[in-house]
Amino acid sequence: MKKMIVVFMLALLAESYGQDTFSSCSAVFLNDQMIVDEYSASAKAKISKDAVGWISAGAVNLGDVSKGEKKAEITEKLEFGVAIKDANTGTIILFSTKTLKKIEAEKVLAKCKKGDSIIIMTTDNTFALPHNEILVY
Repeated sequence: MKKMIVVFMLALLAESYGQDTFSSCSAVFLNDQMIVDEYSASAKAKISKDAVGWISAGAVNLGDVSKGEKKAEITEKLEFGVAIKDANTGTIILFSTKTLKKIEAEKVLAKCKKGDSIIIMTTDNTFALPHNEILVY
C-alpha cells in the first residue's frame, strides 16, 4: 500500500512539472481582431471610447504576414475577468465578479473615460497575456 501511495505521489509530481506556467500565447480581441498592432514587448493596446462589438481573450497562433498568413488567429477562447483602471488615481475597480468568454465593448466602455484602462485578467496561468492593459482613447 505504501508503494502505491509513493507511486501515486510521484505521478502527481511529474504531472505538475508538465504544466508550464505562461507557456502559451494569448491576446485580447475586439470582434476577433487582435487589439494590439503587433505581438511584441513594446506594443501597446488601445481601444476607442466609441468602439463597438465584442471583447474576448484567446489563445493565439501568430502567423507570418510576409508569407500571407493571418497576423493572429484565435485557436481557443479563454475565460477572463475585467477591471477598469482609473487614469487619475490608478485605482483598479473590478468591473464584474463573473468570469467571461466575451463581453460587449460598449458595456465596459460606458464605465470608462478617456485615459482609463481596461484590464483583462486570464483565469488560466498557462497563458501569457502581455497586453492585458488596454488604454481607452
